[in-house]
Amino acid sequence: MTTPEPWPADGPKFSAEELERAEPRGVVHKPWRAAVAGIELVLVVALVVAGWWAWQQGTVPIQLPGPHGAIDVVTRSIGSWQASALGAMTLAGLLLLDGIRQVALAVRARRR
Repeated sequence: MTTPEPWPADGPKFSAEELERAEPRGVVHKPWRAAVAGIELVLVVALVVAGWWAWQQGTVPIQLPGPHGAIDVVTRSIGSWQASALGAMTLAGLLLLDGIRQVALAVRARRR
């Protein structure tokens, strides 16, 4: 059994060295990525504060009269506020991960 060539038989033949040189190489070290990471960090802080506030809006304590004059406290949860808080915190976590990636790409030195 024969295996096909990676290029057509009548086309040009390249050596492995020529193919490696012809490969475009992207630059990983881009200092502007640090600015993107800074912006993302500010957004993370804002989303965490917004999520905390939304969670507080989503829990409502209700005081009910209990037996013998005692007061029972029941906490009511409002799903839309808590879903908004969960969404904000999730987005903050994803932005934090991407910010860490941006910092790593900003400071990585290219070694050759």
